[in-house]
Amino acid sequence: MYSQDDQAISFVALSVHELRTPLTLLRGYIEVFEEELSGKVDPELKDFMDKMNAQAEQLMAYVNNILNVARIDNDQLELRLQEESWSTVLKSAVVALGLQAKVRGISLHCQIANDLPSVGIDRLSINEVINNLVDNAIKYSGSSKIIKIEAHRSGDGLVETTVQDFGLGISTSLLPNLFTKFYRDHHNRAQVGGNGLGLYLSKAIVSAHGGNLWVRSKEGEGSTFGFTLIPYDQLTKQAKLDGNTEMVRSAHGWIKNHSLYRR
Repeated sequence: MYSQDDQAISFVALSVHELRTPLTLLRGYIEVFEEELSGKVDPELKDFMDKMNAQAEQLMAYVNNILNVARIDNDQLELRLQEESWSTVLKSAVVALGLQAKVRGISLHCQIANDLPSVGIDRLSINEVINNLVDNAIKYSGSSKIIKIEAHRSGDGLVETTVQDFGLGISTSLLPNLFTKFYRDHHNRAQVGGNGLGLYLSKAIVSAHGGNLWVRSKEGEGSTFGFTLIPYDQLTKQAKLDGNTEMVRSAHGWIKNHSLYRR
């Protein structure tokens, strides 16, 4: 069954790719409407606009997940790591996700430590990780209305970010398979939508950054997903030792002599 799914994903990726242009146009028109109609429509219509915008964002995230899973499976995922302020990146991502949470009646509480070093990341890809983890937290929050997002320095000097919900939780027996492609919790499959690709993709992206993605959960009490990133100074030292001068990584590590592998 997984073999058939692997073959299908490439076909789906080709089809899904065609959705990006109309989706981009749709999001652009929604932004124009929001700007032009700001303060001119009643609360009910404003609520409709917010929900439409949130659904468009969620659909675009779904499209990006499919395309990036295909890149990973074809060994074509390339991340260009640059020095970034993690506080700035995380705050921006949480603000962008705020609308999606709002239409579900959920509040995102973000707490970021002040002493975080800069990190080496591919901003677009790492945003997908944040999007997937927060989207999962929203889906599985149940009746809970709060999601906590925190970033701090871990005991081994890495930058660690956690996303915690207080909803349905996950059975201990299911945790070992959670990052497997297409895998979904069969207990909640009927109630919660999804395709089983978000965590698989997030794990691959975090690993390509040299970090680790983990989960802690208890059924009926919620889940905490966390991932680590390497401080930029440590990353540059590692890159030099491994002979990489362009700070380019794939799902399998540094890409050496990158010009020879450029597609």
